[in-house]
Amino acid sequence: MIIKKQINLTPKKLSGLFTLAIILIIIIILSYVSLFLYKNFYQTITQTKEILILKQKVAIDTVDMDKFNLIINRLAAKIIPKKIKAVNSPFH
Repeated sequence: MIIKKQINLTPKKLSGLFTLAIILIIIIILSYVSLFLYKNFYQTITQTKEILILKQKVAIDTVDMDKFNLIINRLAAKIIPKKIKAVNSPFH
């Protein structure tokens, strides 16, 4: 024998459930807003402060751009693969 229990929804219970749902939605929205603000504003501000601190610690030496470009070009020439001029095919 299955006993069906009838749900009694009184205006007071409905009001309480509605209030609970509203509070839950507000908490979720506030969580998303605070996470957005943390990621997009607070972290950006702290990274900017770190960049300013690092700029003060960087050595202020002039670089000879001709020598720098020469070294970069030599490194690039070493990396470039050599072309194979003629390959004898074993299948001909």
